[in-house]
Amino acid sequence: MEIQPEPTLVEFVLYNQWANQKLLSICMDLKDEMLTANIAGTAGSILDTFSHLLRAEAGFLKRIHGTGPQPDFEWEDGPSLAQMATFAAEVSEAFMHTIQHVPPTQNVHEEAPGWTFDYQARLIFMSLVYHGVAHRTDITTFLNNQGVALPELDVWGYQEVYPDRFQAKLAKVTDH
Repeated sequence: MEIQPEPTLVEFVLYNQWANQKLLSICMDLKDEMLTANIAGTAGSILDTFSHLLRAEAGFLKRIHGTGPQPDFEWEDGPSLAQMATFAAEVSEAFMHTIQHVPPTQNVHEEAPGWTFDYQARLIFMSLVYHGVAHRTDITTFLNNQGVALPELDVWGYQEVYPDRFQAKLAKVTDH
C-alpha cells in the first residue's frame, strides 16, 4: 500500500542523501593519507566512517523489512568512495520507497535471545537523519581542521540548492 509521506520526512530523507553524496564527492578528491588517517573519537578514518554510516543506513532498513540493500562489493575488500556513493544512492532510494509504504507509526519488532524490542518505524526515520548528521560532522570537523574548504552541508545549504522546495525567495532591500 502506497501512502503519502509527510513532506518534512521526505525532505529529511532527500537531505540526508544530498549531504552524503556531496561529502562523498568532496572526499573523492582527497589524497589517500587523508582518507585513511584515524580521526580520534570517531568511527575511525573517513573511509571507516562512511563504511559505518552506510552499513548502518542499510541496517536501519533491515530492522523494518527484515532485509536491506546489499552492495555489489564486499565491505572487507575496502570499497572506493565511488562504490560507496553508488550504494548510498541505492540505500536512499530504498528509504524513499520505505517512507512511501511504511507508516511512521508502524510497529518494528526486534528480538534476540533474552530480549524483544518493539517501537515505531519513525524512530528509524529519525535515526537516519541524526546518525548521518553526527558522522558527517565528524568528517567535516576533521577536514576543516586540515584546512579543506567545504560548502555548507547543513539544511541551509540544502535549501540554497533547492529553494523551490521551500518556497524560498531572497530579496535584496536597499535603504532609501
